[in-house]
Amino acid sequence: MADESNESATERYKRQRAERLAGPPDYLEPAPPLTRDTMWRGLTRAGEIRLLVARTTQTTAHIAGRLHASRDATRILGELISAGLLVRSTLNPYAQFQMLLRNPGSAGRLVVDVWEGEEGLRAAIAHPGVVEERDGPLIHDGLLEVVRVTRDSAAYRSSLQYAAGGIGAAVTEYLMRSEQIVALVNVETAFDGGRLLASVGYLVQLMPEGTRADLDRLLANVDAAGPLHLGMTEDDPDGRAWASRLLDGFGWDQVARETPRFKCRCSRERLLAALATLPREDIEELVESGEPTVSTCEYCNETYTLSVPELQMLLTPQQ
Repeated sequence: MADESNESATERYKRQRAERLAGPPDYLEPAPPLTRDTMWRGLTRAGEIRLLVARTTQTTAHIAGRLHASRDATRILGELISAGLLVRSTLNPYAQFQMLLRNPGSAGRLVVDVWEGEEGLRAAIAHPGVVEERDGPLIHDGLLEVVRVTRDSAAYRSSLQYAAGGIGAAVTEYLMRSEQIVALVNVETAFDGGRLLASVGYLVQLMPEGTRADLDRLLANVDAAGPLHLGMTEDDPDGRAWASRLLDGFGWDQVARETPRFKCRCSRERLLAALATLPREDIEELVESGEPTVSTCEYCNETYTLSVPELQMLLTPQQ
């Protein structure tokens, strides 16, 4: 062992850095149980690789239940929710984020909203009853659109024509081509018959400090790590052993955690505000029909019925 009392400041820094790089990972304690959704971020100690791991099982099951989604639709919703969380956290974990896939496949239009911070998320699928064997491929070539907003800036919008290959492949392509981020996104859902067992996903990103050799090492580890949902167990709900296989050869730590949860911001007041933006003649037509206006939220399946007198109020000039 070196005589630490005779070390220069530079030597001490180099020794402490080497000890840190060689030490075991630091974890965020306690790890939440499998029954609770989570998303954590990890970083290698030399800054080469960032890892994000998401579990969205409870949120996906809740949204799928509200939308009366088929197993195939639930799979797409789970992949969409996990991908949305991962991409948003990569770009800006404090922004309000929306990702929309104008998908000509049988699942139709797909959208996920993630609010600022931990304020919640929601997702929608145009055809919640879709069945791939009956209706054809769920995802086809289409347009992926991203909007993100922070409190102190205008909305940032970007889009990409993506090739069919699944949601994970589409968002990986988006990050590379639209954001110039070298990353791999993998999203998984697992079922026991018709019951959702797990909805998970991960994103690994090559940081500016990383090299081609670091990327090659990481890609060689991907297959050895195996499916993420099998790496999350009652004894290891964060999948730390799985993450260590994925990051084999790198020193790393867990550095941050979020708790995803469902939240929808629909309300009668928001619906009335939206109707108030219609041309006056359109509102008059609704009133003249003599029938209540019924609207169902695509995200939570809540139905709102607006009476004719409520619609007439939209025609009254505000004082």
